[in-house]
Amino acid sequence: MADQTTSPAPSTSAAERPHAPAGSRWRCASVYWAAFGVLCLAVQIWVFARWAADGNFHAYPSGGYEISPARKVITHVTQVLDVTVITALAVLHWRQSRALGRVNLEAALLVGLATTFWTSPYAGSYRFAAGNNRYDLNVVSWGPYLPGWNGEFPAAESFVMQLAFPLFQVWIVIALFLVRLLRRHRQHWSRARTLTAITLAFFVLDPLLTQTYTRLGGFSYPRALPHLTLFEGEWYQTPLSSVFGVIFFYVVPVSAMVLYAKRGQEVHLFQGSLELPRRSQPWVRLLAGVGLMNAATVLFQMLMLGSAAVGYYVETPSWLDRPTW
Repeated sequence: MADQTTSPAPSTSAAERPHAPAGSRWRCASVYWAAFGVLCLAVQIWVFARWAADGNFHAYPSGGYEISPARKVITHVTQVLDVTVITALAVLHWRQSRALGRVNLEAALLVGLATTFWTSPYAGSYRFAAGNNRYDLNVVSWGPYLPGWNGEFPAAESFVMQLAFPLFQVWIVIALFLVRLLRRHRQHWSRARTLTAITLAFFVLDPLLTQTYTRLGGFSYPRALPHLTLFEGEWYQTPLSSVFGVIFFYVVPVSAMVLYAKRGQEVHLFQGSLELPRRSQPWVRLLAGVGLMNAATVLFQMLMLGSAAVGYYVETPSWLDRPTW
């Protein structure tokens, strides 16, 4: 059954609504977010075209690090799990959208998250800030081709690290589940109280999810914030800046957008999309998701950039450390 909570059905059909002047239809929130999404995609094409043209689409030579046989198996299992979860979410949201008759919020956000991996090197623009699994499938980093990047090189970008971006959809699905659950069982709660409860819940859920992925070898945070880092000093540590970033750049905006949507109207991200020509609607909705998730991810990377600048280095296993050639 389609999820009506996350993308409320309009109160009247498109045929029954009065049509706005053709020009004014395009001046709406969904189109503005979609335009930003197009801009983000254009930047990605520009970055990756230059990166590939310079012959960087290849892995670093293997070796130069130590990794146990068990860790190798875990890495392969993580790769399979990542692809399976992302594929399952994509199929689920596609079916929800088909049942709803239009692209739903979850589908747009998943597509958006799938386009955010280009930002991965930004957190390490000045210092080594994210450890990539060197045994994993990897390529030479595109960091030097990003505007404003001035990080350490050589560097690699691993497959499981990049899959972490669309996997943020798991956080969003849980958040929207909590929205529906609290709406159903705590109907007397105000929207602010509901949002606060979801936010507090994620101060527990996010560290659990992040720790799970880190310990599976998905990535590591090699810099610690003194007294503000979970498991400080361990290779699997999690700075609280990451927890705050995920909650306030992803979970809270999406949850608030759904909670504060007026009954019978679309969420902010999709406002005005159903007034557009029918052929344009799915593209605008998907591109709006691209715009929102790229904005969230750039903000997250900037927060982690600042966190790395003031944090201190913690020794990292060689299989998560920087390449030495």
